[in-house]
Amino acid sequence: MATKTLHLNPRIGAAFLVAAALIVLSACTSQSNAVVTSGTSPGPFGGTASFGGEPGGPPVDESSMGPETSCPLRMPSRLPNRQIVVPILMYHLIGYSDAATPAITRRLTVTPEDFERQLRWLKRNGYRTITQAELWDGLVCGRRLGPKPILITLDDGYRNVFTKASPIIQRLGLRATAYVVTGRISGRDSSFLKWEQLPKLERRGVEIGSHTVSHVGLTSLSDDDALRQMVASRRILERKLDHRVPWFAYPFGDFDSRIERLARKAGYLLATTTIWGARQSATRPLALTRLRVLDSTHVSGLAAMLAANT
Repeated sequence: MATKTLHLNPRIGAAFLVAAALIVLSACTSQSNAVVTSGTSPGPFGGTASFGGEPGGPPVDESSMGPETSCPLRMPSRLPNRQIVVPILMYHLIGYSDAATPAITRRLTVTPEDFERQLRWLKRNGYRTITQAELWDGLVCGRRLGPKPILITLDDGYRNVFTKASPIIQRLGLRATAYVVTGRISGRDSSFLKWEQLPKLERRGVEIGSHTVSHVGLTSLSDDDALRQMVASRRILERKLDHRVPWFAYPFGDFDSRIERLARKAGYLLATTTIWGARQSATRPLALTRLRVLDSTHVSGLAAMLAANT
């Protein structure tokens, strides 16, 4: 069948093309100025977390995203081959101990005064505390994190995170993450956090991560039991806090490749270990390294530790 060709008067054709270009330009400008609400959700620490592509559109290939694109809080099908240096400090108890305190507990207890001196030293030396979502952005999506990013974490959900640590963190305008054991958050044991304290912690700059239901070594469990520990803790935290909790820490640092796969299946995006180091690999976002801070670390030890690992 012959194809018909439309012949336009040159002047009419030129006017037609200019009008069409103006229409397209107007549509593009309107779209770029619009506030997009579908597929996004504000996080508790500011910013916008995207949960996927446009409805009916093609799947998003997050592994190819550059630093200026949105970064979905969703594990990509293909993780990028990227490494970044972000120290993750691991604290446990912020309080006081005495001669009757078990030796291991004494070693894990940093006094509030020492904790504040360390955080003030970080600020004075140009370190910037970041959130888990910022770490995800930098690690998986290649966002620029700026100079000296650092993450502060506090394990086990002790109540002194609320009474001792968080006032210091808030006063200094810093950020941190508290990994909580959900089976201990009942209010019956005064050593651990209460449910009503978790939203208050978030308002003070301390976001919440999961540390399982009962703080058990995961490699000793079956797949079903290990998955249950991880999924149940995440779900109850999300229900209580009314937002996603895709951040996790392995109890005792006890994990292997099987547990790492199960953590991904349980819906986590980032998980911290007790492996020593500050270099994080985007190929293993569920096996992040950390630097342990003890009662004997003090400011001098913290400075030396960061100098050796950054």
